[in-house]
Amino acid sequence: MSEQTQAANGQEREVWGSRIGFILSTIGMAFGLGAIWRFPYVAAESGGGAFVLAFTIVTIVIALPAGWAEIAFARKMRSGPITAFQKVLGKKGKIAWIFPFIPLGLNMYYLVVVSWTLAYTIFSLYCGQDFMADSVGFFQSFTGNRLAIFGWTVVTLLIISFVCMKGIQKGVEKFCKFCIPLHYVILFALVIRVLTLPGIEDGLTMFAKPDMSMLLDPSLWARATGMALFAVGLGPAYLMAYGSYLPEKSDIPMDFLTVAWWNLFGCIASGLVVIPAVVAFGLNLQSGPSLTYVTLPYVFAQMPFSGLIAFLFFFAMLLGGLSAAIGIMENSVTTFSDGLGWSRKKTLYTIIVVTIIGSIPCIWSDSFLAKFDYIIGDLGYTLTAAIMAIVLAWCVGAKKIRTEWLTGSSLPLGRWFDVIYKYAVVPILLFLLFQSLLNIPKIFF
Repeated sequence: MSEQTQAANGQEREVWGSRIGFILSTIGMAFGLGAIWRFPYVAAESGGGAFVLAFTIVTIVIALPAGWAEIAFARKMRSGPITAFQKVLGKKGKIAWIFPFIPLGLNMYYLVVVSWTLAYTIFSLYCGQDFMADSVGFFQSFTGNRLAIFGWTVVTLLIISFVCMKGIQKGVEKFCKFCIPLHYVILFALVIRVLTLPGIEDGLTMFAKPDMSMLLDPSLWARATGMALFAVGLGPAYLMAYGSYLPEKSDIPMDFLTVAWWNLFGCIASGLVVIPAVVAFGLNLQSGPSLTYVTLPYVFAQMPFSGLIAFLFFFAMLLGGLSAAIGIMENSVTTFSDGLGWSRKKTLYTIIVVTIIGSIPCIWSDSFLAKFDYIIGDLGYTLTAAIMAIVLAWCVGAKKIRTEWLTGSSLPLGRWFDVIYKYAVVPILLFLLFQSLLNIPKIFF
């Protein structure tokens, strides 16, 4: 591949150094803590095997077409959403200015959770059984020290900023080409270890065997859809940021199918590590987000080589979390620099300062973090995903995307793509947005 290509503004634009680099970087951007941290507890709360089946169906039917279209749009326009929307919508394209603020806000609290993982990775090496023997007390003591959490968050931010400063090929791509394969090797080793635990059968049944009657519950499908979109990076133009650096001859349908497959595999593997083990030790699966940091250390403590297993698990989480945080920051850098005409360095320094300031209320106020998480992670995510799908499916045209922007692939797309994108993806995203709006009173009042 050539190292640069023509951008929408006429300037030279860096491209991915290799096909595998784009695939691994996109996997890292989408996978993150959403899979290894969020997927297991959401699956446990939502019916186990039934949720896994719904999640798999939605990933194939909904997430794939939407992802293909967004990446093709980015490659065609050679820019983030601000410039691209203005080219296809004119003055109405100003609506795209909402896109960069979502990932900017997301990292203000997402980095806090990644910093927990960084800390727990180190704790697993140096604290021995301390954080596993009394996992509840340890977690409460750790998260209660707000100044320490702020320090861990700043360190995490500096790590991802250093990678982004290096650019696409020497930074993002180089990091993900090493870390993502290592992440999956560790995850696969943990799956094998968990499957050898005594009494694992009930947990496997709960996770792998769906209760088909639960598939009639609309709320299960809503949660599965939200998780599927999150797991492949659909939302506030994450795929646009990475797709804008693709060369002309890249095979978007096959490459993103590969990304979706590995993220689907990663989510299921994470569920296999967590859910059967928790069931085998008779612990509560309904502990929500704290399942990873409170319940699992106790599980690890019951296993031989508990320190090593804990380290491998949290290190795998850390690799995924850092990769996703890098993708989130790269999205903001690409979109703001394209929209404002700033240099990469100026944009990155500005984002670092704003992120540090924005993280302060997220760290010191649990109430603020919960409400901010809803604004960004639920409302903002579904709003931007719906806007993107409407613009591409109806304003640009699903048929045009398929016949003009997604040609030459080893995975040719038929007219079914147009139908699914216009009449399934868009209505489902609008439904999720409507649900998010309905939940606002519950969150704020």
